[in-house]
Amino acid sequence: MSSSKTFGAPPATPVPDISATHARLRATFQSHKTRPVEWRKQQLRKLWWGLHDNESDIAAALWQDLKKSEHEALQSDAIWLKNAIIDALGDIDNWVKEVPVTADLLSKAGSPTIRKEPLGVVLIIGAYNYPFQLTLGPLLGAVAAGNCVIIKPSEISQASCAVLTKIITESLDPDAFAVINGAIPETTELLAQKFDKICYTGNGVVGRIVATAAAKHLTPTILELGGLNPVIITKNADIKLAARRICWGKALNAGQVCLSPDYVIVPSSKEAEFISSLASTWRKFYPNGLKASPDFPRIVNDRHFQRIKKLIESTSGEIKIGGQTDESEKFIDLTVVKVKDGDDALMKDEIFGPVLPYLVIDDVDEAIAFVNRVSDTPLALYTFTTDKKEANHILGHTRSGGATVNDTIWHGASHKLAFGGVGESGMGNYRDKFGFDAFSHHRTTVRQPGGWFEMVLDARYPPYIPSKLAQYRMLLEKKPNFSRDGKAKVSWFGWLLSLGGGDKKTVVVKYVATILGLVYLKNQLDARRR
Repeated sequence: MSSSKTFGAPPATPVPDISATHARLRATFQSHKTRPVEWRKQQLRKLWWGLHDNESDIAAALWQDLKKSEHEALQSDAIWLKNAIIDALGDIDNWVKEVPVTADLLSKAGSPTIRKEPLGVVLIIGAYNYPFQLTLGPLLGAVAAGNCVIIKPSEISQASCAVLTKIITESLDPDAFAVINGAIPETTELLAQKFDKICYTGNGVVGRIVATAAAKHLTPTILELGGLNPVIITKNADIKLAARRICWGKALNAGQVCLSPDYVIVPSSKEAEFISSLASTWRKFYPNGLKASPDFPRIVNDRHFQRIKKLIESTSGEIKIGGQTDESEKFIDLTVVKVKDGDDALMKDEIFGPVLPYLVIDDVDEAIAFVNRVSDTPLALYTFTTDKKEANHILGHTRSGGATVNDTIWHGASHKLAFGGVGESGMGNYRDKFGFDAFSHHRTTVRQPGGWFEMVLDARYPPYIPSKLAQYRMLLEKKPNFSRDGKAKVSWFGWLLSLGGGDKKTVVVKYVATILGLVYLKNQLDARRR
């Protein structure tokens, strides 16, 4: 797709206006305007129409910023968000319900519940690579939870920033939602304000700045920061399938995806087939070459182009596929590089571009140790194997924000699944109910009975005489079902009832087997009598 329609960068918000905007939204929240569920639904419905009516502008803006095809633009941004809104509208009545909580005997009389209440005024700082999804995605949860929100789109994707500003200002209540445009000065002023939650998507350097600013106000944060996402291919993998799915994950948005595979570990027995499969897959995906294909995006700006180009020039590895660049188009070919170890320039940080280093490690446990040594908390981890036990072994000995077995990206593709990092790749998560919960305060509430209950509560009041402690012990003290060495105790009655113990599944299987055995025995005895 190419579009004749272009968008200029929106003007920066005057810095002195930012505190006034924040104060206006704070006043709106304190007026309780955002609390009614119907009001929240109306905002989500209007946002859906805002996205729907501006689909062509969304596609045109993403083409202008990233040369992203219309197919990819609508699939991953516009349609994705519209579907997320429709699902949220269908579920919000259940999300907001007060939830009863199971409590101890003394607390049950107070009918304890968890109320889902809005946090207040929220700040969402978006990203340039998926400027609509990664800005409006968390916004959906914040709106559903009843918050006021200031949105700060990324200034790097200028056309998308302009369209985002238009959609938000025309669709949502201006007393409750505002867009702040600009760069470092405007963001610095924003972070000086007191928010009730901040959601930031980007790199770890800025993430630490956001976290430091938030800490001054004791503001909780959601930080989605990326990281070096590994792919572990084992000797039990279907290599052709792995190559095809890795190709898709790496080519998506020209590698400018926080979930993109950053490096691959492959056993020596599979190396040759892996490289040949990558090359043949790319030829099928882009039969006229990547540069001529309208389906392969470009790097977002000159600074990031030069950064990725320098990484390719600095590697001490062997370029197996690709390596071509064109500064005039900000084009970088899909490039595969064989590296020796984790000290290579390509293995130091998230690449965020169409470059895929790989190294050869034969033993799975050595591959796991390498992953944990290079970056032990990536945003994503991928493994390809047909052996379920092997896959579980890898998952059980690594950490990551999310993981996909026998594919890439897919755990982050659905708007229904929690999305977020751990450790260096971030904190917190959102999307669908997870987003609603992330932007809600879970308020524990007890409604204590009146005077008659004082007899039960008498043991808590001074003077503390022995009989009151005895009463407390009798009513509430629980007895352990484990020994001093930490082992679980099972009574003889419980042991017999569970047919010798085990987990629930094992006990069910034992009962089924016992019943079938008894039925068989009865039939045999009946047959002998006849």
